[in-house]
Amino acid sequence: MFVLLNIETLQPDILNLPANTTHKLTFKVVFTIKDVPDTFTGIVFENASGDLQLDHFNNPRGNRRKVITLKNKLAPGSFEQIKQAIFATSRGESVAYPQQLDILQRRASGTPRA
Repeated sequence: MFVLLNIETLQPDILNLPANTTHKLTFKVVFTIKDVPDTFTGIVFENASGDLQLDHFNNPRGNRRKVITLKNKLAPGSFEQIKQAIFATSRGESVAYPQQLDILQRRASGTPRA
């Protein structure tokens, strides 16, 4: 089970902001997956069309692949729920915690498929 515990607001990170965009939020997502605590960081920005966009990174270690790995563990549509919670935080809306999301259940290696 994935549990979203908090979305913390960090100091604005203008260095990672793409060109021609407006900074909305620099954040740290605090979560557990299978009861193991973890985090990832990122920014929310508004593009020229006024759409909110999300860019994730993992400071201070800089492991951008961490979120890709996380997306692969989550059930379809679950990361979209995390993204919407981040966008809500960027708009100053309150978000209820904790939020539980399903993860994909991998079959054990060497076991037959059902």
